[in-house]
Amino acid sequence: MLALWLGGAFALGLFVRQLGLPPLVGFLAAGFAFSAAGVEGTPLLDELAHAGVLMLLFAVGLKLRFKNLVRAEVWGTALAHLAVVSAIGAAIFHWGAGVQWPVAVALAVAMGFSSTVLASKLLEARRELRAFHGRVAIGILIVQDVVAVGLLALNGAHAPSPFAMLLLFLPLAQPILNKLIDLVGHEELLVLFGAVLALAGGWLFEYLGLSSELGALLFGMLLASHKRAQELSTAIWGLKEFLLIGFFLSIGLIGLPTREILLFAIAASLLVPLKSLLF
Repeated sequence: MLALWLGGAFALGLFVRQLGLPPLVGFLAAGFAFSAAGVEGTPLLDELAHAGVLMLLFAVGLKLRFKNLVRAEVWGTALAHLAVVSAIGAAIFHWGAGVQWPVAVALAVAMGFSSTVLASKLLEARRELRAFHGRVAIGILIVQDVVAVGLLALNGAHAPSPFAMLLLFLPLAQPILNKLIDLVGHEELLVLFGAVLALAGGWLFEYLGLSSELGALLFGMLLASHKRAQELSTAIWGLKEFLLIGFFLSIGLIGLPTREILLFAIAASLLVPLKSLLF
């Protein structure tokens, strides 16, 4: 089955690349094609997909620093954007669709969120993660993730563990991680070190009731100031790209989009220029 998934992803990835599109579009198309053919995903593919996402965000964290998150253009833009989108969206959901105010507000806030994974992947592919707009964009996405965790906790859907407060002491682990990266050398252990940190960070945050993706990203940020951060990012690049194929395949394997989903996607796409203008 693994050979079938990889073969289909390669074929369609190569095809869309000849059309000038990113290969990830082909990976998504392969997932849809497998779904239409009756092929179903497996727990193995889900594990690979999740690991790929954690590796991606860990790599993004290696290019960021904590000081980038406290800049006014990051948290100010993120909160102002969510406030405007929430106000307009809640009014539309309440008066236009007859949804009760609490549900309307929750739906409107959710509409203000963006995909951290897709945005990170596109910025990385364009080598723009270290650019000013790339750092600001990732910072805004992190603020959105924090708001999402708070929203879920407020609604009682996924309340964090009381022990999650201990993560405030996470920066104290930075000297230990710096020492470890100095000891692992430049070969296989360096790749394994990055993979262990990404997956361990995701597991820790998930265990404490927080986003595993946020955990992997923050663990990467702990090493962002180290002189070997770029070397580590380069070392795990191939493994990360391979695992991410599973992520895009798993999205397509969820099933072909229905008519309602397509109409909603078209309507949402028409709002992208307005959202860009707002940012």
